[in-house]
Amino acid sequence: MSDLRHTRLETALRRHYAAQRTPAPDELVDGLARAMVAEDARARRAWGAEGGLVGFVVAQVRYLPVWTWFAQVAVVALMVLVARGLTNEVAAKLVVGTLSAITVLIGVPTLHASRICGVVELEYACRHNVASVLVARMVVLGCSSALAVAVMVGLAASSIDANAFAVALWAAPPFFASCAGSLVLLRRLRPSSAPLACVAWVGACSAALVVVALRHPALYDSAATGVWAAAALVAFCWLVRETMRTVRAAAAGLDAFAPQLAGISL
Repeated sequence: MSDLRHTRLETALRRHYAAQRTPAPDELVDGLARAMVAEDARARRAWGAEGGLVGFVVAQVRYLPVWTWFAQVAVVALMVLVARGLTNEVAAKLVVGTLSAITVLIGVPTLHASRICGVVELEYACRHNVASVLVARMVVLGCSSALAVAVMVGLAASSIDANAFAVALWAAPPFFASCAGSLVLLRRLRPSSAPLACVAWVGACSAALVVVALRHPALYDSAATGVWAAAALVAFCWLVRETMRTVRAAAAGLDAFAPQLAGISL
C-alpha cells in the first residue's frame, strides 16, 4: 500500500512541475546550443594553451600561497644574518644543515593541501586530479627549496672560506631525510595530525645533527666527507622511494591516498 501511495505522490508531483514549465521558443533553444558550442571551443583552446605537463607545473606557481615564498626568503635571510658571525667550520655546517631541514616544513601544508582542506574527493573528479597536482607541487616546491638550500650553502661556504661542495654534502642528508620522513608521515597519518608529526620529525633530524656535532665533531672534518656523501646517497634513495610511493598512492585512488575517508588505515 505504501508503494502505491509513493507512486501516486510521485505522479502528482510530476504533473505539478510539468504544469509550471514554460515552453521555450526555438530561438532560445538554438541560442543556448550555440553558446554551449562556443564555450566548448573556448575551453578546448584554453586546455591547448596550457603547454602540457610543463605548462601545468608552471601554472602551479600562481596557486601556491604567498607566505610560502616569504617563509623561504625568511630562512635564507636568517642564514645571511648567522653567516656574518660564523667563524667555526663545525658551527657553520651545523647551521646550514639545520636550516636546510627546516625549509622542508615550509612546503608541508601546501604539498598536501588537498588532504588538509578535505577536498581530495573533489580533486579526483577534476581534469588534473590529485596525482597530477601532487607531482606539480612536488616539482615547484622541490626546486624552490633546493634553490634556498643552494644559496645557504654558498653563504656558509663563503663565511668560513670552505669548499661549497663539501658544505653541500653536510646539508644534503638532513634535507633529504626530512623530505622523505615528511612524505611518510603525510601519507600514513590523518591530515589533522600529520603536519605536527612532520614538525617533530624535522626537529628530531635537527637534534641528531646537534648530537653529532657535540659528540663527534670529527665527523665535520674534511676527512669525513666520504661518510657524509654516503649518508646523502642513502637519504636521497629513501626520498626517491617515498616520493614514488606517495605518487602511486595518489594515483591509486581515494582509498589509498585518503584512507581516513574510506574507514581504513595503511
